[in-house]
Amino acid sequence: MFSNSKLKTQNPKLKESPYDPEGIEVVAAPGGEPKAVRVRKRHLQVKGIVNMWRIDEEWWRRPVSRLYFSVEFSNGARMTIFHDLETGQWYRQNWVDQHRA
Repeated sequence: MFSNSKLKTQNPKLKESPYDPEGIEVVAAPGGEPKAVRVRKRHLQVKGIVNMWRIDEEWWRRPVSRLYFSVEFSNGARMTIFHDLETGQWYRQNWVDQHRA
């Protein structure tokens, strides 16, 4: 079952920048690793975790605690997602591709 059922009530127009994280739904294993991701009505099966890292900071006076995963899907696509450990929500991290014009 996907987590983040609250996303259905959130207004997607609240994103201020195309690079802001985007809320997603995730099926996670008991250890917390993502097994499947739903992004914009697309269901993607995680083939493997390429990398994972954790960030814990007090940015600034609003704690940030995130567990990031670089995942590869069964279709070969890759995505960076993170679990906000403060709120329990999952997000897709939108990166700037500096090589595109």
